Amino acid sequence: MTKPAMLLLLVVVTTLEWFSPPLSVEAKRVLMIPVPLVSLTKYQLNVAHALVRKGHEVWMTMPDHIASKRVLDTTNVTVIQYKNEVNLEEGLSTLVIDRYMKRLPPDRPSYLGLVKKYIYGQLSNDSLLAEFKQVRPDFVILDCVPFYKMMAIIPHRLRLPFGFVGFSFTDSISMRVPASTSVTPYIFAGPYTQHMTFMQRMHNTMHYFQSAFLDPTMDGNVVERYAPNMPNIPIDMLVARAEIWLIDTDHILDYPRPSLPNVKLVGGLAAGPGKPLEEEFKTFMDNASEGVAIVSFGSFILDLPPHLSDKIFSVLQQLPMKSIFRSSLTLPNSKKIMTSSWLPQNDLLAHPMPRYSLVTVATTVSTKHYTMLSPSFASLSSWTSITTPNARA
Repeated sequence: MTKPAMLLLLVVVTTLEWFSPPLSVEAKRVLMIPVPLVSLTKYQLNVAHALVRKGHEVWMTMPDHIASKRVLDTTNVTVIQYKNEVNLEEGLSTLVIDRYMKRLPPDRPSYLGLVKKYIYGQLSNDSLLAEFKQVRPDFVILDCVPFYKMMAIIPHRLRLPFGFVGFSFTDSISMRVPASTSVTPYIFAGPYTQHMTFMQRMHNTMHYFQSAFLDPTMDGNVVERYAPNMPNIPIDMLVARAEIWLIDTDHILDYPRPSLPNVKLVGGLAAGPGKPLEEEFKTFMDNASEGVAIVSFGSFILDLPPHLSDKIFSVLQQLPMKSIFRSSLTLPNSKKIMTSSWLPQNDLLAHPMPRYSLVTVATTVSTKHYTMLSPSFASLSSWTSITTPNARA
């Protein structure tokens, strides 16, 4: 190409750039339907706030018993409040405490039965679906906790695209991701790692096959039951239509797993920059020269039986540092132990005072807080997290 031709091409391109309209990103309406537990709703609110900062409009569902607590920051997020006869927080708390006190293993059928009863109530709530239609969302975000994926029927009935967000990166069946069963632990197979014996690999493989043909977290006829006017497709095929999977983990924290382009690892959703503490917490933290031990049993376990809470109080009294214990109980005449029915964990851990944190129910949401913000922590894994990244923590 001659120099005059190149000069002419440059002038044309520059002129087109000057007079072309600026590229714009159209804001969308996003409907978020989190699991009705405070901790899981909280990290989805972090996603919601990020979407709002990008100019999108966000609606989020929230049961009345969580909304009434007013412990979550819903600024610039429109809350759709609803009622459901099942209170998952209370129900799960009762199941966990009762089984623990009787020294019995976890009762998974009872867990699943309680959760399914809640989900069926949501899927049959026509007034809630009508409210969704009034919002006219462009996209629906669901939680990818295994038992919650049946909620994909809602965007199916609304004829809307949808995606999943959460910490479950182990469901290769739903994601349609090839799984190497010899090195990829299945979430309910047992406390396995990527280093398994031959028998453990066999057991792990059997669980993968079972989940492919008989998933206890999803009912085979649920689409036909709750979306009778829509094309009847298997629930696993419906879940596989998800546009994107946003997984709250990181390669460095998890076992090696194959992935697909629509699976994005976005670790750190549960943690964020610390906000100013309320005066009561701030004063306690500022005056803790030896540091602070933060004790929490998860978002849905508040009070323990007296003989257990008394032991915990006794241990905390003997520690050289102060303690903050999530409990509705109080210890009279104690300047070392602060109790509260709600702890702003993210903000407490962001405080400059040294922290020594104990996470007793190590869900991935809690572990992310402490891994990213706390100088030291200990955790005891629950049955739901035995093969999640917590096993490597």
